[in-house]
Order: sequence, then structure tokens, then C-alpha cells
Amino acid sequence: MPADKLGRYMRSPEFLKRANEAVAEAVRELETKGIRPVYLDRKTGGIVGGSHNASSADAACEGRWVPAILKSERKRNGGEE
Repeated sequence: MPADKLGRYMRSPEFLKRANEAVAEAVRELETKGIRPVYLDRKTGGIVGGSHNASSADAACEGRWVPAILKSERKRNGGEE
């Protein structure tokens, strides 16, 4: 598919509908396996959801803003702050 045609499709209501349906299905599948999804709140930049028994033993991401998480990850991997 040519890039311009793909771009038009990705901005269409049909694409949004199909993407939302795919996300809803993925969330349902996770929940049936006992996995509680975690979301990024776009307004605050904070992480929402999860549980006390998350895979991270110390809940390192709990309540932190995404920019802070990414910054600490870059620093840990030897990158600049």
C-alpha cells in the first residue's frame, strides 16, 4: 500500500474503530489470564492501574511520570541525562 494511501487510512474513522476494538480485545484477553493492564494517563504523564503484586518487586514505576522513568533508564544504560 502506498504511503499516502496508508496515511489516509490511518486518519480515517474506520481505522480508529478497528484499533479501539483490537485494544479492547487485547485487554479482555489479559484480564482473562489474571493480568491487570496498566495505562499511561496522557494528561498527567503518570502510570495508572496495575496492582500491588506487579511483576516489579519494588514497584519501581508506581506513581512515577514517564519522562522520569525514561530519564532514569537512559542514565542506567550509560546515556546522557
